[in-house]
Amino acid sequence: MHHNETHETHQALPPGLVDTAGPVPGGYAALRRSLAWGDLGRRSVLTARGPDAVRFIDNFTTAAVSPLAPGTGTEGFFADARGWVLALTNILRIEDGVWIDAPTGPAGGLREHLDRYHIRERLELKDESDSFGHIVVAGPQADAWLAARSSVRPPEALLQHGRGLLGDVPVAIVRIDWYGPVGFLLQVAAADQERLMVWLDAQGLPRAVPTAWETARIEAGVPESVDLLEKTLPQELGRDQRAISFTKGCYLGQETVARIDALGHVNRRFVAVAIDGDGRQDHPRGESGAMAVRCGDEIVGRLTSVCFSPLLGRRVGLGLLQAKAVDAARPLEVGGAAARLVAMPLDTAATVQRLDDPPRQTGDADDAPREDGKVLLETRRFRVVRVTEPCTDGSRRDREVVQHPGCVVIVPLVSEHAICLVEVVRVAVGRTLLELPAGTLDRVESLEAAARRELAEETGYRAGRMVSAGAMWMSPGILRERMHLFVADGLIPGPQSLEPGEQIRTRVVTWDEAIAMCLDGRIDDAKTIAGVLLTAARRR
Repeated sequence: MHHNETHETHQALPPGLVDTAGPVPGGYAALRRSLAWGDLGRRSVLTARGPDAVRFIDNFTTAAVSPLAPGTGTEGFFADARGWVLALTNILRIEDGVWIDAPTGPAGGLREHLDRYHIRERLELKDESDSFGHIVVAGPQADAWLAARSSVRPPEALLQHGRGLLGDVPVAIVRIDWYGPVGFLLQVAAADQERLMVWLDAQGLPRAVPTAWETARIEAGVPESVDLLEKTLPQELGRDQRAISFTKGCYLGQETVARIDALGHVNRRFVAVAIDGDGRQDHPRGESGAMAVRCGDEIVGRLTSVCFSPLLGRRVGLGLLQAKAVDAARPLEVGGAAARLVAMPLDTAATVQRLDDPPRQTGDADDAPREDGKVLLETRRFRVVRVTEPCTDGSRRDREVVQHPGCVVIVPLVSEHAICLVEVVRVAVGRTLLELPAGTLDRVESLEAAARRELAEETGYRAGRMVSAGAMWMSPGILRERMHLFVADGLIPGPQSLEPGEQIRTRVVTWDEAIAMCLDGRIDDAKTIAGVLLTAARRR
């Protein structure tokens, strides 16, 4: 056993983490606060090498593989002729072909599937799952930590990859977001894996147990093989922006994908569901291990990945639910407990804040301000509640709090030297303000998907790349609204798609002009000032 591997079982819940009891896996706190490493165990690895390898693989996946340059990558579905998903994979372009990475299971069957169509193409398909080990390093400080120790600069874009040394061990480093915004997959020859693990231990880096990584994956909303039910369609998993090209040439299963795109909807959607309770109940499962989700008397889906979420203080599960139940926003039930849909990925910044809260003394739980206080006003997008706050002199006072689901804010870089702002009529202040595009998290979708949607709706631009740039509280004295900042580039212009009654006009200005307007008061919208100046500081 490695010396940092001393907490293989679940640790007790750190005081102050959440209000309800539940198991927190060893290494989870380090993963959320700073960084941790772990052994992902066996993963499926299929390589296709040869002059025709890239073109051949492009004919069988939803992703556009041919345009990829060596050192880049994409997610991609492999489907059968009916369009049903065989595997969700990470396709990495290498010098002599492609490297297809996936959770345990798909590669063996995928090779057999592709071999049926391999006739005269000049390539070799090879299952190399036993030849490589897979280590993950992730957390807010993972980028800086790796940059200080790797012989090459860590990749910056998702699934970008490169080869280098950690210590004296050769590794391939792949940028991922499977366990939070910042993470790296280290692919290492099986013969060198133990040496790499000893080196990581020697660096004093905390090791997270497998359950911690599974918890983080579920909180990130990332589907695994267990979530790919029989007859799952690609668009049902909500990975369109990452794994499906709607402009590439023909491929196996494309007819079904194109038909769904034309219809504009699917019958099931991959969502996250939070289950009320403290995580200790033994919710009943079906024969397959999945947990049934009910809406009234009807089973509307099953949760196939479930964990206790330290972020939510309760169980959360991922699974495919009937779209009609998701869109109706009606009460749900899992194993007799009330349940609700939650946006994914969950906000890891909020987890860090709770991890850093001071420990509570016994009995303090009843003294904490309650966010589920008396509802004074409820609207479509927010509600006002009265909560009780304990004072230092032992007295209590009532406070009114506005509860808001949060929003996304986008910094759209039209070019290296220009930014797109929007002029928005704001009835609350009686003025038209110059702002960054933004929108409320009012539906079940990932933060990145929300940012892409809001950018397209308000400006018409479609982003080639959307990068998370942090989060902030808007006005924490009275308002519980967390704003999630994204930077968009590689923009493709298109038509706006405004909601009825929205009054928004776009305005492209130079980057220097945007900064000047934030500093001299011509821009007086707080989120825009914060977003522009924060992005400017990071671009220096």
